[in-house]
Amino acid sequence: MKNKVEVKIIPEEQLARSDFNNAISECVYKEKMMTSNADNLDYLVSISSGLLCGILDILWVGDFSLSEGREYSGEQVEKFVKKIAKIKGCEKDDIKSSVAFLEKEAPIPSDGNTPEFGGGLNHHLRDFAHHPTIVGLMFSLLTQFTGKSYGTDVDGNFIFVDIKDKSKEYIGVNIPDRIIKGTVDWFFHLVSDMAGSSSTTGLSGGTGIPGPILSLAKEVSSLPLFKNMHINNVTISKFISKLFNGTIFAKRDENGKIIRDTVIKFDLRGELGLLAEIGKQALPVIANECIVRAFYFIRRLINQLCILKPKSLSELKDIDWDKVKPYKNATITRMLTVSTGVFTALDVTDAIVSKKYFVAVNYVGVGRFIVALGQETINFAKVQDIRKIRNMYEEIRENTFNQDDNNRYKNLEGNMDIDKFGLSMKDTEILYNIEYQKTLNDIEKTNVLFLKDSVIALKKMWLEEWMKFMETGFPEFIGVKEAKLTWYSKDELLQKIKDNEPNKTWFRLVLLEAMIFEPYYTISMEKDKKGKEIPSKKYDLVHMPFCDYDKSYGDDFLNTFFDEEYYEKDYIKRLRKCYDSSINELKEVLKSILTGVSITLGATLIAVLAAGMFAPAIAVAIFGSDFVGLSGAALTSACLAYAGGGAIAIGGAGMAGGTIAIVGGGALIGLGAGAGIGGAITAYDGFKKDFAILQSAKLMVSVKEIFLNDEHDVDYADKICKKYLKNISQIEKELVDLKLKSELTSDKTDEEVKQIKESIKNKEDTVKVMKIAIKDLDKFVSSFQLGLSAENK
Repeated sequence: MKNKVEVKIIPEEQLARSDFNNAISECVYKEKMMTSNADNLDYLVSISSGLLCGILDILWVGDFSLSEGREYSGEQVEKFVKKIAKIKGCEKDDIKSSVAFLEKEAPIPSDGNTPEFGGGLNHHLRDFAHHPTIVGLMFSLLTQFTGKSYGTDVDGNFIFVDIKDKSKEYIGVNIPDRIIKGTVDWFFHLVSDMAGSSSTTGLSGGTGIPGPILSLAKEVSSLPLFKNMHINNVTISKFISKLFNGTIFAKRDENGKIIRDTVIKFDLRGELGLLAEIGKQALPVIANECIVRAFYFIRRLINQLCILKPKSLSELKDIDWDKVKPYKNATITRMLTVSTGVFTALDVTDAIVSKKYFVAVNYVGVGRFIVALGQETINFAKVQDIRKIRNMYEEIRENTFNQDDNNRYKNLEGNMDIDKFGLSMKDTEILYNIEYQKTLNDIEKTNVLFLKDSVIALKKMWLEEWMKFMETGFPEFIGVKEAKLTWYSKDELLQKIKDNEPNKTWFRLVLLEAMIFEPYYTISMEKDKKGKEIPSKKYDLVHMPFCDYDKSYGDDFLNTFFDEEYYEKDYIKRLRKCYDSSINELKEVLKSILTGVSITLGATLIAVLAAGMFAPAIAVAIFGSDFVGLSGAALTSACLAYAGGGAIAIGGAGMAGGTIAIVGGGALIGLGAGAGIGGAITAYDGFKKDFAILQSAKLMVSVKEIFLNDEHDVDYADKICKKYLKNISQIEKELVDLKLKSELTSDKTDEEVKQIKESIKNKEDTVKVMKIAIKDLDKFVSSFQLGLSAENK
């Protein structure tokens, strides 16, 4: 191979862990840990808590009121100002005297530039030295060292102006003095302005200073990026001014004039009032949080104590606290999502019904619900990532013929001809080489209009990676520790096949495996931008429409690759048809059309007479392609028996039943058509229904096409049927035990109960698949046998 590349493959030690089953089990375990285990009681408590705290919010917290919050915070600000003034030396205890005292004790130079910053109503907002923020402190110090005042004009443009001569006395005489005046005096001056000026604080409440939020907004609005932005056709700068002055919330009379009593200034007192209202709204939200988390903790702790049954305090250390702590797990996240969802739904419903709308909404509750949804989304994304990894391993397992496949075949029956139904190391090596040649052929056949070179390069890179992967895992795949995988040229491979008696069963099994094999599946991991391991996406381009692997090319390749005639023409096409129809049969896709064909009474006689004459031909037309190993009278007999449900010995109606079904107008077109023969599958916990379907379909094709149609080995097929029935009986017996076990849950954790239920579901799905297969298996084998009997007469 040319252009060899360095690729990241799954480590050899990982391949050695029972193939990929351990890796898949690990993914399943992680998925369970990140999936909610909440049960009905958890949901009931979550809903009840949400309802209780929602009612508490409606009846006790009431409506959101910025004016009430500002009134409350205004009282607190006045108390604070009087307290600071007293500490500073003020002898009087009223707010007006306290403000006047602080104004006299701690003046700042930028107060002299009030006109340049829009006058008394707005200069606290526009003069940055009046902002109680780090930026405000920075500009206060800058004023001390530059003799200039900084802020915005009435249009929101950033300006700096010289300090007036009368205010220069407030600038320090040296560096230490300037620092003190720029910090300590700045702080006390802002305290004096919190409650308004000495001339207005007792009357209108005064202008006040902007709070940290509005200060930051004003500072940012002066930047060129935001200066020209608008909110409701008003510049950001003017919108902030209206917010500060309170006119944005004010109501207007019929003449459009502002109603003075409705003005709510959003200064520092307004921001503190907002926080007070949010704090009030937070109480029922916190209560809901405490109820849900407390219930989770107490219930899980009791479960742990029931399991451990400690006899002393020292034994409490054995408690699995990860299962008890009420945080950082999917179950508590789900419970909180439900409870906060119920809380918010009740709250919003009340706001709509009472027609109070936005003022009646608990915004803290809405925010908590959004956070819960965000956590659910994160958990969902993590589970999806794990599923992608698990699916990658499952796809690798499906595309790798390994020792487990041979073991499944060998488990069919202890006294069977084992060598007939399995592959040796040499056979498996030939299989991998055929898959290699098949992939090379697909690369050569790649012909896309766009990015052709890129697609071909990626396919070659995948082939290199796959070859290294197969070489690394070959010893484990075939169960021989020292085995090494050798790659052959086309001529070498053909000679190896010729020397290995390709007329025997093994070669047709290899053809089936090679036909099912589809390249370009993901076999390596990579790290995303966050450093998280995910299935590699480097071959995504290959899976785009018109770029991906074409099954028809692969089948044509297998039909033409071999120099000598080891099988009849279109043999691969026959295997493909049987495989696809077997998959469909097991998936029950034909179920929707398995209904009797109703015909009108007037047409019944004609249909019966016509069908009576042509029943054999109709039967052969419908089912003949399934019995390619038979011909003539044997084919007709088998097809009629198949249409009738199989031989009488298995409960079918035999050939007569097939004739009756066709004559009666009830021939179910598609019933059994293309249905595969059932194979045996060992049921493993954790295997999904899809896995049971894929493995069963592979065995079904093997038995139907190879052992019956090719070799006419009815006895062997009959043994498979019996073994299959034993397998179903065994799984059903295990199901009974599991269901009994699921009813005895007093000594089990919620997680253990859930695992039992999942195991029951997996086994039920597997049994369902197997029963579909065995039903058709019995019918097909008995019909084939009946056809052979007719041929031998």
